[in-house]
Amino acid sequence: MNFILEDVKEMKYHTDLKVIFEAFQGRQVEFNWLITDLEYVVNSESRKIESHPIVNQDIIFITGEELTKFINTYEIQFIWGVFTAIDKSININVNQLSVEPYANGNKSFWNGHPVIQYPNAVLEIVCWDSSLTLLLSEDDDIDDKFQDYFKSAKKLNF
Repeated sequence: MNFILEDVKEMKYHTDLKVIFEAFQGRQVEFNWLITDLEYVVNSESRKIESHPIVNQDIIFITGEELTKFINTYEIQFIWGVFTAIDKSININVNQLSVEPYANGNKSFWNGHPVIQYPNAVLEIVCWDSSLTLLLSEDDDIDDKFQDYFKSAKKLNF
């Protein structure tokens, strides 16, 4: 199922992955994550993030555990970006991606029924211009957890 979050009281800014992961109730660690099209800002206390390997690459592929630790360590607002959850049994070479998921300029989210961009991915979190967050998901349990946590989440299907 696909959802859109706008003006939600649970998040002080879009996109705060710490809050999104709270909604997932830890399920994010079950996946590896392909991270693409990333733009972000950090609070002044988190400036040391600039030397972190996760934000110094154009395309990142990490475990859910590594991503969770990163998100819990830094206060970071993702302005643009796509976080794609992939089954841990699938290995990806970031230098040979068949598809590079993107948010900035991607009109497909607003036409009909948006789909997860990367083949065989389970879900996609899209950070859209620091104004909203999209969740495209093939996981019913995560969908339910997301809807329970974010009461104002709207279904994103036209």
